[in-house]
Amino acid sequence: FRSIDGIPLFKSANEKQFFLEKWQRFLAMLMETWAYSQLENHVHLIVRIRQQQKIVEQLNKLSPEAITKSISEFVKQPNDLLFEQVCERQINSFMVSYANTYNNNLGRKGGVYQQPFRRSIITEDSHLQQAIVYTHANAQKHGYVNDFTTHHHNSYHAILNSNETFVNAKAVIDFFGGVDQFINVHKKQVAYFYSKQWPDSKLEVE
Repeated sequence: FRSIDGIPLFKSANEKQFFLEKWQRFLAMLMETWAYSQLENHVHLIVRIRQQQKIVEQLNKLSPEAITKSISEFVKQPNDLLFEQVCERQINSFMVSYANTYNNNLGRKGGVYQQPFRRSIITEDSHLQQAIVYTHANAQKHGYVNDFTTHHHNSYHAILNSNETFVNAKAVIDFFGGVDQFINVHKKQVAYFYSKQWPDSKLEVE
């Protein structure tokens, strides 16, 4: 998610937390979050779609006022096309909800995000590994910090410490093959790709 014209998406750490809470509220029923990074004008998230049965179970728990037409149709007859519609609707609702609060707080009007949001399907383990490292190292890549581990608005430390957050820390650690491997892969890839001031990173995954 990238802001329009580079405007700041967040004015404070509280707003960054509010953004993540909104994300959880609208999307947790459909997907689990594996990694995230929040910068001033954009946010990266790595997500994994839940199994269809789990999604239907979660959707059936929604209050009647939260059930949209697309959700109702998907629950009755689950399929990939309807699921795409549900995802699009929930993500759009999330974006509108945060944008409305953002505008109200600042007394402004108009769009907040570039449209549409960008997404990339990850099908290979190597791509997933690189995408997670890229997400965590994003603040260093863009020059906000010299060491990505000092950037506190990403999921690196929550995963490393297995904190009880909405991020599936256990799944990520298992995917990397343990805590030590999680740390080592990050160190090696960040040192190689982001400690050198190259004009373009070889890990562009946005």
